[in-house]
Formats: sequence, structure tokens, C-alpha cells
Amino acid sequence: MVEAWTELVKTKEGYRKLLDQVMANLPQTLGKIGDRVLVVNPIIVHETKRTIITNFTHIADTLNREPSHLARFILKESGKAGTLEGERLLIQGKITNEELRRFLELYVKEFVKCPVCGGLDTKIIAEKRFRFILCEICGAKSSVRKI
Repeated sequence: MVEAWTELVKTKEGYRKLLDQVMANLPQTLGKIGDRVLVVNPIIVHETKRTIITNFTHIADTLNREPSHLARFILKESGKAGTLEGERLLIQGKITNEELRRFLELYVKEFVKCPVCGGLDTKIIAEKRFRFILCEICGAKSSVRKI
């Protein structure tokens, strides 16, 4: 009986060590509300003087935004030229993974996250010449700048 208990304790310790390793390797999150977490993992390829984000439309879909809107934001913030080709964003010049993560965090903070309740279920609507974030959780409507 004591041996079985010892094996169980070892198993729990082994399980906890494994769980700690898995948690340490999880990607960073961009936004969080309650139990809801927004996870974005850009796949970046660096070619000579270009940066290619291969899963760009998937990132935009995860954020519930148009790929062209997100692309304009990243290109303007980075100060680099680029084009959206299919599912990829081609950027002239190098952008590090850390820079891209910072741009995505800024985008989520400014164009995705509701400033009233912090919700992530929002959409951008246009009324005349103005753009607003409409929160589908609390119903708040907040103005956002044009890119």
C-alpha cells in the first residue's frame, strides 16, 4: 500500500512538472476577459530584405477584422511598404517577432478591445465619415481613428 502511494505521489509530481513545462511554452496572449483569451501566433518568414507573415488572414479572422485594415495598421505603424497577397502579408524590410507582437497588441488595444467593458466581441462600423467600435457584449459605441 505504501509503495502504491509513493508511485502516485511521484506521478503527481511528474504530472505537475510536465504541466509547468507546457504552460511555460504556451504562446503569449493579446487580450483577456474573464475566461476568454485571444491567442494569435504569427508565422514569420524572413527573406533577404523582406518579411512575410504567412498566416496573416488567419490572424485577422481571429481578431474579427478585415485583413486590409490590419495590414494598413501594421504598415503604417512600422513605416514600411508592403502588400497583401492572398493569405500572406509581404513587408519590404525586416520586422522582428517582438515588433510584430507589439503592433498586434496595439491594434487589439485600439481597434478590438472594448474601452468600456474590455470585451473582445466587437466590430467596426462606419457612420458617415466616422468609425466606431461597437461592443456586442455591453452595447457601447466608441469612436476610433481612421488608419
